[in-house]
Amino acid sequence: MFTMTDVTWESPVRARPSHLVELPLSPLQARWWFLCTSYPGGMSPLVDLVHRLRGPLDADAWARAVDEVVNRHEILRTLFATRPGGPVQLVGPPAGIRMEVLDLRDLPAGQREERARELLDERRRLSLDLEAGPLVHTSLLRLADDDHVWRMTIHHILADGASLAVIDRELTALYPALAAGREPELPAPAVQYGDYAVWQTHADTEQADEDRAYWREQLAGLVPLELIEALPRPAAKGAPAAEVTRTLDAELTRRIEELARGARGTRFMVLLAALHVLLAQASGQDGFAIGIPVAGAGRARPELAGIVGLFNNALALRGDLSGDPSFGELLARTRETVLDALDHQELPWGQVVALLDEPADPGRAQGFQAMFLHDEVAPAARLVLPGLRVEGFPLGIPRVLHDLMVYAGPSPEGLSLKFVYDTGVLAEPTVAALAATYEHLLRTAVGDPGLRLSELAEQR
Repeated sequence: MFTMTDVTWESPVRARPSHLVELPLSPLQARWWFLCTSYPGGMSPLVDLVHRLRGPLDADAWARAVDEVVNRHEILRTLFATRPGGPVQLVGPPAGIRMEVLDLRDLPAGQREERARELLDERRRLSLDLEAGPLVHTSLLRLADDDHVWRMTIHHILADGASLAVIDRELTALYPALAAGREPELPAPAVQYGDYAVWQTHADTEQADEDRAYWREQLAGLVPLELIEALPRPAAKGAPAAEVTRTLDAELTRRIEELARGARGTRFMVLLAALHVLLAQASGQDGFAIGIPVAGAGRARPELAGIVGLFNNALALRGDLSGDPSFGELLARTRETVLDALDHQELPWGQVVALLDEPADPGRAQGFQAMFLHDEVAPAARLVLPGLRVEGFPLGIPRVLHDLMVYAGPSPEGLSLKFVYDTGVLAEPTVAALAATYEHLLRTAVGDPGLRLSELAEQR
């Protein structure tokens, strides 16, 4: 039996022995395994990479580049199996991936884009079998000779959002070389995600014990978020998602960033503080948490920075609204909360959930019911291909685990906001009102950060 001794959190991740075939799941994977096997039959949690490629695409070279990415990263060839001691992951051979090619050029030009969205949405409503697979799907849709949409859909147990940036970087290097008939100059990854999973099961637990103590204290007395205008909560999740979008203009975006700099914080912190105020006003509560995704400390390790895998974690952040602080004071508290939480970000969310005095409920996400996601850079900017213009191809989100997910990211006009919600819990007018109030709250708060939260509520 393979064993590791004297492995600490500071020890580098190394390649596992070649005889080790059945690999353990990382703690983050174990959480997804539990969720997917406890509630089978529904749509699988997926991460999507979708790009519109305008220009003369060499489809054969593109397919070979995608094959090469899959061959380079074991996790994209991984399936799972149940053993008496628990689930294991099994790496398949480096045989590339079958790319589905859909030609829409026979349709009238005005119908092709809509049909492309329909086809991609169908493929994102899949229930993927963790044991039978496949857990990675890819398609190339031809809208015209010089207009293609490519997507790769990956089960979340294999990869996170940061992995999509890794794939983009590799495609940026691989495709031009293959299209030109050259051998790509891209060094092989030194380690794989399976090596990390093995390492993580043997690393010492001193830091984990400190993190447990921190989160136990931070989340004591946590209450689930229930918006006043919410619909009666269903017995189980499963309703489709919908979204409300809003754009903050360049001037408001500039003022948000100016306030953040003055508070030695970030745009993310200003937006998060305002979201805490919004949801407190909409619920009449102050003991709830908002979830945020983090890349995970594993991504900070040099040997892991360039591999595909599931590293991102979730943190539950409570807003300290006590004492009717000014928005500026709340921002300072939010900054401190975020920085402290990041110091304890490595404890997997599933282990944090185990600390909560909160039974599993198929109708409610554990820990937090609202989530905030913030992008500094537009995803389309990560992929750069000579002779092609890379654009986004936005798709709706078929289902959400949480009641409300608020996305913020750059747009040509300033800052794009997207309120994605569970239609079984929230109605469109409620979410539209939340989005409008959020913008108004931000305008008021950055205009006068000295206003107290009670005064912000009066100016709704």
